[in-house]
Amino acid sequence: MRPQDIVSARDACQLLGISRPTLYSWIEQGKLKPWGKVGGNEAWIFLRTEVLKAHGTKYQRIK
Repeated sequence: MRPQDIVSARDACQLLGISRPTLYSWIEQGKLKPWGKVGGNEAWIFLRTEVLKAHGTKYQRIK
């Protein structure tokens, strides 16, 4: 796995165009799965592919 394959919560929010509270809501709802936590503050990290998949579902019409 390459470092560029992993994104921080901040980067995920920017890629998705959502706020941090929305990101955490998506995690709770299972819309986005974090890869793990890192650092002393245990910040969430994500696989870029998962973030991009979530970005695609963000714009799908709900029927």
